[in-house]
Amino acid sequence: MNLPSIFNRLWRAGLLSGLALASTAQATQTFADEDRSAELASQPPHQRYQFNSPTTVTYDKSSIGAGAAGARVYVADMGNDRVVVLNLNGQKIGVLDAADTLRAADSPAAAVAPIKAPLGIAFLSASEALDPRLAGLYVNDVGSHQIHFFRPDAADADKFYYVTSFGVKGSGGGLELNVPRNMVVTPQGWVYVSDEFNNRIKGFRLNPDAAYAVTYLNTSGAVDAGGHAIPAGPVIPGVDKDYGSDSGNYSSYAGQPNKVAGFRIPQGMTYWRSPAGNHTYLYVCDNGNNRIKIFEVNQGSGAITLVDIIGRYTANGTAGHLKRPRGVRTDKAGNLYVADSYNGQILKFANLDGALGTVSYRAGGASDASAAWTYGRLGIQQIELRAPVTAATEDAAFQLPNDAVPIENPDGTPYRESIWASGVFYSNLPVLLVSDPGNHRIKKCWAASSGGSIVRCSVSAGVGGTASNEFWGYPRTLTGQVHAISAMTYLQGSSRLLVSDTPNTRINMYSASGAYLGKFGGGDINYGVTGISAFPVSAGEEVAVVTAADTSLPFPYTGDSSLRIYKADGTLRYTFNLGYRTTGLAAPKIAFANANFPVGLHVKAEAPADQFSVYLTSFGNYAWKFSYNRAAGTLSYAWAAGGADASKGTDVGTSWALGPNFYNQGAAGTFDTIQGILALNNRVYAVDRRNQRIQALNPANGALLGQIGQGGGTYDHNGNIVADEFFLPEGLGYDSTRQRLLVGDGFNMVAKSFANPDLVAPNASGKILPAFNGYWLNPALGTRPGGLFATQQAVAGGGKVYVSSLISCRVTIFDWSELTPP
Repeated sequence: MNLPSIFNRLWRAGLLSGLALASTAQATQTFADEDRSAELASQPPHQRYQFNSPTTVTYDKSSIGAGAAGARVYVADMGNDRVVVLNLNGQKIGVLDAADTLRAADSPAAAVAPIKAPLGIAFLSASEALDPRLAGLYVNDVGSHQIHFFRPDAADADKFYYVTSFGVKGSGGGLELNVPRNMVVTPQGWVYVSDEFNNRIKGFRLNPDAAYAVTYLNTSGAVDAGGHAIPAGPVIPGVDKDYGSDSGNYSSYAGQPNKVAGFRIPQGMTYWRSPAGNHTYLYVCDNGNNRIKIFEVNQGSGAITLVDIIGRYTANGTAGHLKRPRGVRTDKAGNLYVADSYNGQILKFANLDGALGTVSYRAGGASDASAAWTYGRLGIQQIELRAPVTAATEDAAFQLPNDAVPIENPDGTPYRESIWASGVFYSNLPVLLVSDPGNHRIKKCWAASSGGSIVRCSVSAGVGGTASNEFWGYPRTLTGQVHAISAMTYLQGSSRLLVSDTPNTRINMYSASGAYLGKFGGGDINYGVTGISAFPVSAGEEVAVVTAADTSLPFPYTGDSSLRIYKADGTLRYTFNLGYRTTGLAAPKIAFANANFPVGLHVKAEAPADQFSVYLTSFGNYAWKFSYNRAAGTLSYAWAAGGADASKGTDVGTSWALGPNFYNQGAAGTFDTIQGILALNNRVYAVDRRNQRIQALNPANGALLGQIGQGGGTYDHNGNIVADEFFLPEGLGYDSTRQRLLVGDGFNMVAKSFANPDLVAPNASGKILPAFNGYWLNPALGTRPGGLFATQQAVAGGGKVYVSSLISCRVTIFDWSELTPP
């Protein structure tokens, strides 16, 4: 049993953030995200603070000559809606947040723009900029859909001067952007932006001679007949050259030019300028299409021309393929560094421009790019350390790495340090920084002097003889904190909220107002509590819990998936092995070993007394029903429904293969990343996350009765708040007093409320359209308090609504009076 991989799968399933910004009159209550820095005063300097989903890391190359203590590294601490400034020892030396209100003397703005959700940042150093007025920190703020430009104070790392902002939410031309994910600023002052939700990249010129006026340069992406940007792809195994059907030119992508021109979820960007200055290349992560596109930038106009696409590669003679790359960076020599997020690794490619100016298409598999090294694997730090087999190699564990940044001196030579690794002293090793948002940390890695490998990355306390955690940012393990929430439930009788912090293998208890009350059950629950459901019994309430791999089960069942029943005080009543109860059925058994562990859970009381229906979902895209006899202590199988649409293929695991319909809505009754489940009187509702819908099933046999939501292809969305259009929804809840359905609407970044859907018959198209009551809260808040960046669970209790956010790592308490009407 590979316990760390349990949590890789859980995270990948989605189980895995002073200004009057709120849209409501009441102050927003949040908990589990409090500033705990006062508790960290005894830690080493690089551990006296915490990150909350640190997405991007960059640095001021001009500062590196001042040595490690004087260097300036910038981290987009997105879940905390700020940018943190560190030196190369990891010590916090400054922060850019709402308190920074200084304007630059040459700023054309009347006031400083607030930072709401800094997803991406870029730094143009004075040593790079052709005009020193353009040097500084650029922030991609997805809360406002703008790019902000700040100039740091040369003498004070904690002081910033605001210059200007540009961008407006929209899907059209000019300055319109919708979730500007990442960007890069070239020495000429050209700003290229990954316009993620519009599936395109856009170029702009910032002109300091004209009050920093912004000129639109160009757009690259696929467009429809009306000229509107559209998502392009996918790249299909066995069809496109990227996977093995070779051709002489990428424009022969199965006769579909949109696959060459277009993007799906563009993200990380970087540039490289040849030593002679006569060539500039722009590198863009086409995340959804599992590739990197390379453009040459016209030196005079900023126009870009596609010259290469990297997806397939070789490493040590073995073929590989990028999987959802998020970040790219270059060094002065033109070597390319990639954060390959869904492979959990970082890679280095030698300069793809072999002749310093002749990047071109790859003619066939024999000319695939060769990786100089690959390093890393998917892993959550807390879990790696619990398993002896992986603790010693925890340095190689990343959870969705976002950036791999080589550190260089102002002259472009590598910044070097000396380290011990496995009892051997290594001197003068080049340094890289890796943002690891899934583990809420920044890691420092040291490459071999030859450039052909990584010697090691920073490790946790006690690993490899280190006395303290080497990585930057204290782990999110403090009392009452959460690392990632996978389930919540509310105990009406005792007014307590139970929250599953899956990576920390515990269920936290909180009061109705968010005060931490300890661990449910008194200790850790191993491994992977993914579903919790409180249900009424004759003498109060009890709690059902599902685990991915239950280490309390006896040999030889240790590590099987289980359903546990607890009394409300945390006393364990029963443990049921789900694996052998589902063996030999048409659906694959519920077990971690076959990637079909439980995901969501809901228990519903039935007649007569002590009889209950237990509904759960499993990672293999199945919904299940069991009958639980409380008096007899028995659990029996009733039915299983669902399964995946084979034509969609999969992007999960090492044998992933996208199908021709991967980005389309799956066939009715199938699921693509099944999530929360809820049983009402007449129907059972299961979230079909990547098909953007909620499917309604017959509680008697699991037959499909209809769906809530228009549905849509994987990752496709409207971009606005529309009643029946979801974007990667996740959790379901219900307020029985008001008869309201609650939906955690993922990356629409709101929790929605609907009338009881049981009372609405499906229309002729099978759609169930309950009245839409409204939503919590304003998506423009980003990750600020009240903002629901990546909405997950939504549950009702005590007249309140509790909503968890993935990126902000917190729970927000809303009142029904705060509901924004449609």
